[in-house]
Amino acid sequence: ELKEKINLILGLYRKWNLCLCGMGNLGSALFAYRGFRELHLNIVAIFDNDAQKIGKSFRGVKISGPKTIASVVKKLNIDIAIIAVPQTAAQEITNKLVKAGIRAILNFAPVKLNVPKKVKLRNDDLSTELIHLVYFLSSSV
Repeated sequence: ELKEKINLILGLYRKWNLCLCGMGNLGSALFAYRGFRELHLNIVAIFDNDAQKIGKSFRGVKISGPKTIASVVKKLNIDIAIIAVPQTAAQEITNKLVKAGIRAILNFAPVKLNVPKKVKLRNDDLSTELIHLVYFLSSSV
């Protein structure tokens, strides 16, 4: 009963459709993470600019080019995007996602993104997090 109440509060009582932008090493690892599915967070679309990947499917999810973001987001009712692209492409992809109606973004690109106030943005810079750990270890010696 407690788990049900917590899921209700967190919004995990329903399935959420996500898209993943960037299918490089980090994107592939994020896609493979089983924890998303356990929380009803389903990656239903992948976007990448690599012509050799576009049009192919990865574990049943089609990889599309960035030009199709608007149509795919609308067609699949995607609310959340994960950005795992190089910092040079991150803002451009973010702009396309926002224009398509994405309301929440998890950013793994090491760059500060500009989004409207109506869009919830969370940043997760792995390098910065590791530096925090190195600092902790260095200062405790």
